[in-house]
Amino acid sequence: MNVPNILTSLRIVIALIAPFYLINGTLWIRIIAGTFMFIAILTDWLDGWYARKYNKITNLGKILDPLADKALIIISFSVFVYMDVLSIWWIIPIFIREIAITIYRFIFLSKNIVVAATKSGKIKTVMQMITLGIAYVLFMTNRHFIEYYSEYFKIVLELALALTLYFTLKSGIIFLIRNWRIIKKIHQIS
Repeated sequence: MNVPNILTSLRIVIALIAPFYLINGTLWIRIIAGTFMFIAILTDWLDGWYARKYNKITNLGKILDPLADKALIIISFSVFVYMDVLSIWWIIPIFIREIAITIYRFIFLSKNIVVAATKSGKIKTVMQMITLGIAYVLFMTNRHFIEYYSEYFKIVLELALALTLYFTLKSGIIFLIRNWRIIKKIHQIS
């Protein structure tokens, strides 16, 4: 365990706990949960930066980092769907892409094949995190600060969801195209 892996582990713990406090929390509990989710999002950037800068990239980090990202994304989006902030129909394709690509990444790792993150994958992750932030603000405004609520917030959220879905699917397609030979080889061996 090094600093990046500790940060990644912290992101997993926050991802497993914080979103659920939004469901039945008071105003202050929800603010604290949102703050912790924001910290988790920051650790996603910080752990990678630290690992590259100080040459602390480990095999454990290669496994934990995508798990932490997927836990944060899938659990947070699920909670917002449960609370009727997001429609499940936006989220299902995102979940399918995230789970399928993560499975392939782990299969690749088990065969000592490291697939570096691509620009499209990084844009996808940033867009997912932005969308979570917008969903959180819309939820908090609608529940606790109704005097500031506007229907325009929903339009902004829908645009963010559309962009998130686009970048999520695009990065998944790019992943499959770039790694098609490896995928075919793995399935021929199986």
